[in-house]
Amino acid sequence: VDVETITPAGAEPHDYEPTPQQINDVYNADVFLYNGAGLDSWADKVAVDLKTNNKLVAEMSSNIDLKTSDEGLDPHFWLDPELAIKEVEAIGVVLAQADRKNLAAYVKNTTDYVTKLAALADEYKAGLETCGQRTVVTSHAAFAYLGAEYNFDMLALAGLSPEEEPSAGKLAEIAAMAKKDDIKYIYFETLVSPKLAQTIADEIGAQTLVFNPLEGLTTEEMVAGEDYISVMTSNLQNLRIGMLCE
Repeated sequence: VDVETITPAGAEPHDYEPTPQQINDVYNADVFLYNGAGLDSWADKVAVDLKTNNKLVAEMSSNIDLKTSDEGLDPHFWLDPELAIKEVEAIGVVLAQADRKNLAAYVKNTTDYVTKLAALADEYKAGLETCGQRTVVTSHAAFAYLGAEYNFDMLALAGLSPEEEPSAGKLAEIAAMAKKDDIKYIYFETLVSPKLAQTIADEIGAQTLVFNPLEGLTTEEMVAGEDYISVMTSNLQNLRIGMLCE
């Protein structure tokens, strides 16, 4: 399979708009995969047209029991390894539809990767089972599915999109709550400025740690061979530090 990722390395998908050439590439592809649930709003419109023209389209959010917030549907389900399994299974099905002669290969590859994701899910369950802190403060609201799966709460500086600018009042409220809960670490992300996280950390005497929400890999991460499992393993290590896990 030749895979082309529309959102470039290092770009934030919430607000990315593809070029005309990229849209043309989508129409010429055998299969179109997209997240849905508002993450890539341009893709929703394209997908409708593709389906009308009998193209193979797979919307990942259609396989998920979606959560909602005041801003709408939460698209960050891929951060829960259990839900990532559902995505991989859906991708395996649509690839097999596009290339039936290689069905056995897709079935095997799907099974193999699901096994790896299940092992990752077990690592998260064991790693976050006994922790002294069950509240996580993060740059934007990407933790809801992961937190629901592994029993921790989220305080987010921004909303579902990391580009949202929180008010001074909201920041003060979160800082007060974090101080009250004796939060030791504030999480920032790889694709957005750590300024807000550092501001809150400085105000309450906390430190900062990286949590990569996997909304895209940087060029450096791609060159280094990073992928979903390696990044999620690093995320688990940092969560264990911030949540004071035994």
